[in-house]
Amino acid sequence: MEATEFDASLGGTENLPNTANSFKFAASRSIEITAMTESILRPNKTKLIFQSLPVHMRRRVMSHNCKRLPRRLREGHMEQLKKSGLPPKQKRPSRKYRRRPANLLEEYTRRQRRITWLETHIWHAKRFHMTERWGYRLAHRPCDKAFRACYRATSAHCLLQDISYFVPILIKGSIESIENMFNLLCSKTCGLGVSAKAFMSGNRAGSFNMFKPQSYPFGYIGKVEFQWVYTNEIPDLVIFVHPSQIKEVEASFSTIILSEDSKLLKDSKRIKLSQNLSDISINVLYGQFNRFRLTGPKSHAILTHSLKTVNNIKLSSEWVCKTKNFDLHLQEKHEYWSNISNLSSPSQLPSRIIIGLIVKDPRWSRPKKRTKAEAAITPTNIEILTNIPKYASSSPLWQTNVREIIKKNVITNGKFIEHVTKTQLVPGETNEDDPALQNIPVVLIQRPGSQNSTYKKIGYGSGWDIILPSGYGLPFWLTLIMFGARPGGLRETEHLSHEKGETYLCPDSKSGTLEEERIELQLKEHYFKRPPSKRVNFIKLGILSPFRCPWTILLQDWSSCACDNFFILRETNIINELQNCLNKKTPFITSFPNENSCLVAVYLQTEGKGLIKDHAIICMPNFGDFKSNRVLQEPQHEDKNAKIRKEKRLEHRKLLKKIRRAQIKLKKKMTEKITKPKTKSKEPSEYVKSMRDLWLTSFDSVRHACVRQTMGYVTKGAFSFTEAKGCAVGYIAFSALKYLIDSKFNKILVRNTTSNKYSVANIQLINNI
Repeated sequence: MEATEFDASLGGTENLPNTANSFKFAASRSIEITAMTESILRPNKTKLIFQSLPVHMRRRVMSHNCKRLPRRLREGHMEQLKKSGLPPKQKRPSRKYRRRPANLLEEYTRRQRRITWLETHIWHAKRFHMTERWGYRLAHRPCDKAFRACYRATSAHCLLQDISYFVPILIKGSIESIENMFNLLCSKTCGLGVSAKAFMSGNRAGSFNMFKPQSYPFGYIGKVEFQWVYTNEIPDLVIFVHPSQIKEVEASFSTIILSEDSKLLKDSKRIKLSQNLSDISINVLYGQFNRFRLTGPKSHAILTHSLKTVNNIKLSSEWVCKTKNFDLHLQEKHEYWSNISNLSSPSQLPSRIIIGLIVKDPRWSRPKKRTKAEAAITPTNIEILTNIPKYASSSPLWQTNVREIIKKNVITNGKFIEHVTKTQLVPGETNEDDPALQNIPVVLIQRPGSQNSTYKKIGYGSGWDIILPSGYGLPFWLTLIMFGARPGGLRETEHLSHEKGETYLCPDSKSGTLEEERIELQLKEHYFKRPPSKRVNFIKLGILSPFRCPWTILLQDWSSCACDNFFILRETNIINELQNCLNKKTPFITSFPNENSCLVAVYLQTEGKGLIKDHAIICMPNFGDFKSNRVLQEPQHEDKNAKIRKEKRLEHRKLLKKIRRAQIKLKKKMTEKITKPKTKSKEPSEYVKSMRDLWLTSFDSVRHACVRQTMGYVTKGAFSFTEAKGCAVGYIAFSALKYLIDSKFNKILVRNTTSNKYSVANIQLINNI
């Protein structure tokens, strides 16, 4: 039997109406609509409303602040909160009161009395984990957990860091007297000094290793960057010092300048470095510059998009009138900057070149939304790249009166927006040559990155340093960010030095020693916060010093004589000779003084799987270790303190129970309740100290602590993204390296502090320390 159709137009019996009443249609189905709405708003699930949101939209504060939820879910969320009890409302000042500009500025000023803030501090504080280092409040790492993204920025894009904490020092005087002064503070065997011909023209920046006066090779202070500045006929020297080393640098300068007057040397008062002594004057320029570091191939494109050079500057600018006797070379620099703006990477330019530019206010060139700056790569004349113009590095930025005028006439962001709104006749159009906005002198310093293809990828770590006058830090920073630069902190600085295979705060300097002490204290606190059953037993693993590298004890073991002080080998000729002997397996014949107190910086790469971690031990291989494929392991050591720790713990528990019973008896006798006074955190008790000593024992020798002899230690170890394997930077005793070469080994063994397995690693000496 065939099925009959319903519609008359299809052969059925029913005629359907041409129109339908929407109100009657919905009313007849009101029960179904109500049920559907009820099932959506009140699902029969155990989840709360805020738990139905995606993970990335959930916030902990939602439980007591419904405004953090989407508007459509707030009513149902409040209904659920009423059932469980609403949280008590806390009375607090109105937002208008709390955000009053006068109050806010006073609060910021008060908080900067103890520790210094950078100009970009508030921007970083909202987006970064902050830390206190060297008298500054600095950004440590971004909150978005973008560790790999920061590496990708250094290798393929651009990483931006605020390094304004570096302290600039201006040294004035005759070239001969400055050269004589720095001859006492550095050695020519470590590389070129400040008076080298490559730097005297002022078109290139350099760096040198600074020591205490006449103390080489001991008394290392740190690596100092410098450049010659021509504001007059006689050039001045500007050096940038790490804040952890500034006190030692000041003391060294004071010692040299005042060495002629023995009476002044006896005075224990601190000498101000702004005084003119002899024919040299030294001025420490705290807070007068901002310095940003851009790392990566895209850093050049970001700078060319952000910095708009000035062709013709009007004398209406107040600071220009102060530079009448100073040729600005505006047209020539504009043409030179436009000629090199199409490069794909800053590594294509001459190494350490300095370019002084005068640019327009960066807020004019800032895009409306964040974009990636791309370089229009076109063929560039090689002569333009190799020939540096004589006027390239000249800049009025180094003149004190110019900096003061620029800082006085800085226009805040609010006033800038107000001015643009009033003067903008056509929306969207900008007047970049507005005389109300001053032009800004900046100095660019190129960084070449890696230059050894056998060691690292050519050009990795290249970029630019940009030096700005104070007051313009945030406008330039935001413009660079909007053109695609990724911000980074101190963690990225350490990670970049590890990727490049460079040392960071060497252990023979005071700054390196303080950094080791800080890390040791941090790791010890973390270790003893764990319960005893969850702690790594370093005694059983044969690790005597898991949180710090005992350099003096290591050198003492390998030299069989007392070693109170040590230094790191920095003579390039000796390092190259040692590397050749290591590669060719030939004996090392050359000797030099104090070799028993010498450490050698090494770069390690694992051959197979496995990572090298911080404070890992570097060990001497035995004959036959590399012939078989068996896994080398350290046998388990005997823990003699385990029984003592157990007895002490039981005695302490009995004592605590006894005290607790006495407290309960006293509480029952007392009618009034005794409120315990709030006590601040104090030092650990004698019991805690004794137990910690039983977990980490004292020692006076480390060479024969394991089956394999200890040669040195790793200071920084992690997975290297450039090498795609575990890599590390460490130091070994010179006598141990000599013994390794005599044994005709060019590989070593590495063992982490939490493992009993040895890993085979290739060894390479670090030349640029």
